[in-house]
Amino acid sequence: MAGILRKEELKRPLGVASGSCEPTVSGLYYSPKPTSNSRWAFQTNSLMLGFAWLTLRQAEEALNKGRLEEAQRLLSQPTARGHKRSWKLLQQVARGFVERGERRLRLDDAEAAWLDLLQAEQMGGTESGADRLRQALVRLGLTQVRALLEVGDPNRAVETIAQLGERSVRQTELKVLEDAARGWLLARELASRGEFGQATGTLEGVHRLLSGALPSLTSFHEELQERQRTFPFLLARLHQAAESSRWTDVLALTEQVLALAPQHKEARKLRDLAWKAVQPATVASHTAPPEVALVEPVLPETPYRFLLWIDGVGGYLVCLGSRVTLGQATAEASVDVPLFADVSRQHATITRDAEGYLLETIRPVQVNMQPVERTLLRPNDRVTLGTCCQMVFRQPAAVSATALLEVVSGHRLPLALDGILLLAETLILGPGPQVHVTVPGLKQPVVLFRHKDGLGVRCVGGLTVNGQKTRDRALLGTTATVAGDDFAFAIEPVGERLGRT
Repeated sequence: MAGILRKEELKRPLGVASGSCEPTVSGLYYSPKPTSNSRWAFQTNSLMLGFAWLTLRQAEEALNKGRLEEAQRLLSQPTARGHKRSWKLLQQVARGFVERGERRLRLDDAEAAWLDLLQAEQMGGTESGADRLRQALVRLGLTQVRALLEVGDPNRAVETIAQLGERSVRQTELKVLEDAARGWLLARELASRGEFGQATGTLEGVHRLLSGALPSLTSFHEELQERQRTFPFLLARLHQAAESSRWTDVLALTEQVLALAPQHKEARKLRDLAWKAVQPATVASHTAPPEVALVEPVLPETPYRFLLWIDGVGGYLVCLGSRVTLGQATAEASVDVPLFADVSRQHATITRDAEGYLLETIRPVQVNMQPVERTLLRPNDRVTLGTCCQMVFRQPAAVSATALLEVVSGHRLPLALDGILLLAETLILGPGPQVHVTVPGLKQPVVLFRHKDGLGVRCVGGLTVNGQKTRDRALLGTTATVAGDDFAFAIEPVGERLGRT
């Protein structure tokens, strides 16, 4: 009947739906019965709160013991994010990174101090003192850039500026120093191509950017002016010799021209033409059978340094000794690699052994901007002799222990050479990346190898060695010209121009 309650409804409190309550122990009151979903949510929230409490406790303990990275990792976990205590701990961890960075900076470990600063800034610590540490590191970075320019090392100055840029340094002074360093490098590049007028003009712009005279910049400017005075005379003589087909004179003159401008295209082309012209003519042999595979010249006592001239590529100093010395090029130079640079007469040695290449220093040397006295070189290590003579150590061929030293600071040897090869067992010429010297156009690699402390050559196909035809393999004397279908090169002992023989 309408308006009459059923018996079951009389037992239920008003406003409570059927099936949602159950009697208490006394049987007089009813309480809501949790559904399965609400019970799961309650248990999950309890677990999350428990995990958050445990994570924050672990983070606080790590912070108290100075394990900042561990504390940062714990606070970045989902269970800790958003908790009211996590923000306070994040601020404390950020301050910890800043304080550690300041200590490291006082110990002259600027790189580690930068890492700590970036960690603090990543955590968003506005009250951590990160601004103070950043200002100190930026001042130090600007000082380092100016010091590098003062010693005449714009390459490393540009690298340092790029690193500061990656760390969000945007000072006006830094932009001025970057323009000056890049202008300096451009002047070097222009001079290497023989464009001395443009190089001098560019360098004058660098002078205007850098307030105050830098001795290294002034010295380079004077060197440019001297090279500019000498260069046209040598170039005119070179053209006259080439027009008269005096190829021996052309070789001597191109060497002098390339000593002033190593990347001068015309001089390099004339050098290649001269090498082809002076190469002995190939004489067809009707008596020797085509299957002759080896030319055995009489090998005199072999020097341990060779000059390798590769047609269309350039020249290289090849050192056969397991120990190579580096130092200043002087009239009485007694080092294996003499350099026209502000270095000592005996500056450092590189020794090859079973473990690799060991660099030992006699005078100040840096590897990757860090001072060293004795270290194993790794591929692509940047070695700086003295203050600014810089070279890169490479081992491009995984199948060979032979190494290549490339001078990248604008300094040079007494001859216009493209690199120094430290020969282990084999030296690979070819078109691909896994070679010691890249020779465009080669279809198959050409390998130079040791033989009785001398050199040999092997490749697939025909060879002409000093005018004699052979196939696949040949032994070379101390002086030799070698030609194949798509390559040509010559070797000769190092003369007095590179110090002792």
